[in-house]
Order: sequence, then C-alpha cells, then structure tokens
Amino acid sequence: MVLKLKNLTKIYKNKGFIITALNDFTYEFKSGKVYGIVGLNGAGKTTLIKSICGLLIPDRGNVFFDNNPLYPNGMYNLKKIGAILEGSRNIFWNFTPIQNAKYFAYLRGLPLKETLNKAIRLFEEFGLSEKLNTPVRNLSQGMKQKIAITISILHNPQILLLDEPTLGLDPIAGNKMQEYILNFARDSDRLVIVTSHQLSILENICDKIIFLKKGCFVSSYDIEEIKMNSKKIKYIIKVEKGNTNNTSLLTSMFGKIVNSDNMLVLEFLPKEFELNSCIEFLIKKGFIIKDIEKIAPSLEDLFMEEFA
Repeated sequence: MVLKLKNLTKIYKNKGFIITALNDFTYEFKSGKVYGIVGLNGAGKTTLIKSICGLLIPDRGNVFFDNNPLYPNGMYNLKKIGAILEGSRNIFWNFTPIQNAKYFAYLRGLPLKETLNKAIRLFEEFGLSEKLNTPVRNLSQGMKQKIAITISILHNPQILLLDEPTLGLDPIAGNKMQEYILNFARDSDRLVIVTSHQLSILENICDKIIFLKKGCFVSSYDIEEIKMNSKKIKYIIKVEKGNTNNTSLLTSMFGKIVNSDNMLVLEFLPKEFELNSCIEFLIKKGFIIKDIEKIAPSLEDLFMEEFA
C-alpha cells in the first residue's frame, strides 16, 4: 500500500480570520513503516490526519490510495483505514467496550463472533478484562485509549492513523502500546502514521519523522539518520584535573568545561577536530582520561533545532 498526499491544502475561515491549517502538503507513505508527524501546536497535524480519513474535505489537493483518489468519489478507500482521533473520539462513550466492538463489527460488515473474540483478546492484552461491561465514559483516559486502538484495528486495516495514541497512558501501558504499534506495522506490512508531542516515543517506534510547520512540510528524516548524524554527535570526556594550570589550553577545543570534584568534564563536538586528535592532545598536556561517553543526537535535539 502506498498512500500519497498531493498538494493537500485546508483553510479555515472564522469571523474574518483565515487560517491555513495545511498548505500544499505533499508526501508519499509506504507500507511496512511507521511515520511520525511532528510540529508545534497548530502545525496542522490533526487536520492532516482528519483529511486522510475523510473527516475534513481539503480545499485543494487529494489523498491517493495506490493511485486511487479519495476525493470526491473514492470514499470506499476509507475501509482500508483504522484511526484513533485525539481524545479517543472514535468510540462511543455511552457504550461499553463490548457494545463498541459489536457496533463497529455490524457497521463494517464483519463476522460478529470472530470479531468479538478478537476484541476480547485485545481487551485482555490491554488489561481491560474487568471493564468489558462498564460504560466507556466511566473509565480513565488511558483505558479509553486502549479501547480506541482495539476498535480501530478490528477490521485489519492496511493504514493505521494514530493521533496522540499514548495520551493518558501510564508508562507500562505506554510501552505495551508502542510494542503493539511496531508489531502491527512489521508483522502485517501495514502503514502506520503517528502524531505525538512525546518525542521519545516517536523515536522508539518510528522509521521516519516528518516535520510540519504552519501547515507546510519542512523536512523528513530517517530515525537512524538522526542517530548516526556525525555532525550532531558529541562526546563527554572526564579527565583528572591534574595540573589545573593547563585548563586554559582546553577552551579552544571543548565547547563546555565543567569542574566536578576532582574531575574536569569536557564536552567535545567533533567538528573541527577528530576524537583521536582530541585524546592525543589531552595526553600530551598531561591529563589522565578516566571516561569517554558518546552521545548520539535525539529527536528532541532535532526538534529544538527546527523550531527553536
């Protein structure tokens, strides 16, 4: 499955104000991968998700499922999609988890017994066995999220859209959700698109990260590309203070020097000098190296660089 967004534009008009939530957004997503959409509040992330799943009709552009356009007459493509919307609004809060599963099984024409068995199995995996007959409105936000993701995948969608899927989840449930998303994408060769402000989670589960700013595509990166970007790698080198008169010699090579007990903690950015040259320099000047730690850049570092 290839999902293409071509020149997607959505404009909101309210009391004389015009807000361009999406501005000529173009991108191609491929199955078997997890994509993260990142941006500040108001960047257009939720508008993008809703445009893909037919809840918002774009003013310009289109969404293509293997070259089949969604608008104006391709709504049959939506059966290929499962979605969690921000705040778990893809489920009925007056229904119990079981009633939600029954409703969506009927709605999608799924075999009831088989679908309910699958739903119950997933509810059990998410620790909801004792809540199957409790109205959703009486459950915690984290439980609502677990029910929402269960309902979103009952029909084995080829594309899964997740808008803040770990919202309200405790760390254990959040980790389990991450694991499930990864398995869903890898084992079934499905396409998953995730929006989240929790950058560490996106770093854990995504293959590619897309930066969105004021409705515009800014850039995209492979996660491994971010981690292996030698220009952003830094080293923390701890040395014995030794002859403190030599510390003035370090300022030209190290970006940051911190006094810590009997140690000097040096931050080395390999831009002008190689690490080996740095080590040779320290030894030559009489410093005893006690530890070297390599720190790869994080998604948060890149986010701050893009949006700070």
